[in-house]
Amino acid sequence: MSASLQERPDAPPLRAAWLQMRSELQGNARLRLGLAVIAATLCLWGLLLLQDQAASWNEQADAAQAEIERLKPLQSATQWPERAEQARKHHEALRAMLWSAASQGLAEAALQDTLRAWAEKAGLSVRELSVSAAATGEPAAAGQPVALRARLVVDMDRIGLMGLLAELGRSPRVMAVEAMRLRPAAVPARAEIEVRVLYRPEERQP
Repeated sequence: MSASLQERPDAPPLRAAWLQMRSELQGNARLRLGLAVIAATLCLWGLLLLQDQAASWNEQADAAQAEIERLKPLQSATQWPERAEQARKHHEALRAMLWSAASQGLAEAALQDTLRAWAEKAGLSVRELSVSAAATGEPAAAGQPVALRARLVVDMDRIGLMGLLAELGRSPRVMAVEAMRLRPAAVPARAEIEVRVLYRPEERQP
């Protein structure tokens, strides 16, 4: 190899290195075998990387396809608008069951008038009647219903009490009887009833 280089002293360094490596490869079988093993190893490593990447792409494609299949029924679904309308109607029905008035004071007065009228209709003499906001421990948030508590004391009469309770049960607005205390030893015998309702402010018209 040195003789070849001596014949062409002006050969570029890269060409000289290439000629030297080719000469060594031609004369060294072990070197050729080692390079072949290295090349095969690099090819195998590259194939494994490609397989891993292909598997990852396949998993992503499968996940995307599964999501598409899951969302396909929603494209033609018609039950969602219907359910939204049902929920709206249900919400409005619940709101209609609350006591509504322009102010809490008016709601308390309306509840008083209603209870007094029902008691008199049942033939009961009203001894005491008061309405106030129920103590909940926390102030109600703006726009949220407020619990009102009514305390009604009437002369005790079994048939009259049954009639009053029937009126409370038939009310289109929610009226919960929280307690009823009978005082037969009082003169005259009396019954104390506690009623709770929910009041909501009326929405102001623009």
